Amino acid sequence: MSDQHTQNEGDQSKEKIEWTKPASLLNILSNRFAPLADIQHKQLPMWSILVFLGVLLLVIAWKQIAVNQAESRLERGQAELAQQLDMERKVLTKKAREYADSQYKKEEERFGQVLAWAVRGELIRNNLDQIDQYLTELVKTKDTERVVLISDEGKLLVSTDKRLENEEAASVYPKDVLNQRKITLKSDVDGKKMLIVPVMGLNQRLATVVVSYNPPPLRDNN
Repeated sequence: MSDQHTQNEGDQSKEKIEWTKPASLLNILSNRFAPLADIQHKQLPMWSILVFLGVLLLVIAWKQIAVNQAESRLERGQAELAQQLDMERKVLTKKAREYADSQYKKEEERFGQVLAWAVRGELIRNNLDQIDQYLTELVKTKDTERVVLISDEGKLLVSTDKRLENEEAASVYPKDVLNQRKITLKSDVDGKKMLIVPVMGLNQRLATVVVSYNPPPLRDNN
């Protein structure tokens, strides 16, 4: 009987220990994580929220300003580059045209000298029909628009543009064209060319041939 009672007490103590262990572990965990549980139930002050939102808005605004400034700098850079390229293109085009003009001038002066000799011979013989044939063939060449023969008195003797036959030369050409004493290549306001060829006699100018034409375009090497 005594042994049985002792055994029962031992079993009850063991059972009591087994029930006590989980309860103690739960208490320990509850005490350790109690601050976290308290945080969940606590509310931040209103000023803290406002400060946070203010900082967030400042960050967003600063980022947007930085993006806008970068885009503005990029646009200005592109505009300046386009302007610079356009200026360089104009300068190169001008230089190319000046070089081409210098080369054309030499060729045109040689051509004008030959034309003057041919016209002078026919003009001395008063053979205007033959001169008309010369000028008619000449105007058929590429880029040539009009060829006229003007007397030293300013009268249009021959013109490939028949609308000008009854016009006075002074109403068609400026004085500096009519008064030239040497073969001259000029440009008008539209960029067209005029080859002015004085036909000289022994002691005086007999007439002037004016060839109007479009200059050949610059070649694109690209």
